[in-house]
Amino acid sequence: MTVFDEDLSGKTVLIVEDNENSNSYFKAALHKFGVTTLSAGNGKQAVQMFGENKQIDLVLMDLNMPEMDGFEATQKIKSMRPEVPVIAQSAYILSGEEKRSIEAGCDEFLAKPIRLSSLVDVLQRYLR
Repeated sequence: MTVFDEDLSGKTVLIVEDNENSNSYFKAALHKFGVTTLSAGNGKQAVQMFGENKQIDLVLMDLNMPEMDGFEATQKIKSMRPEVPVIAQSAYILSGEEKRSIEAGCDEFLAKPIRLSSLVDVLQRYLR
């Protein structure tokens, strides 16, 4: 069992995910730590929301989405505010997506299904 007793109230995470079950999982997990969440269903929407919300502290980026994929969305987000961590997440770990995500500007890669302990580790490192 992962222990994480730090209050992250005041932190905002943009969840970029086209799968409603994954989106709900991230929201529930992040709310346990006091994190405010925003949600985008595709990369195009994510880039727009990121540009309009200067309070975003971290982005959880699905890589495979309609309209604009996570690779392109990450590049656009990093061009606006390179200091904001973008954490890639994908089920396609064997297709070289981890390497491609880092090349696109992601700070880290999480393989789906994402364990709560892995998510907590990311929160501890990037939102403190």
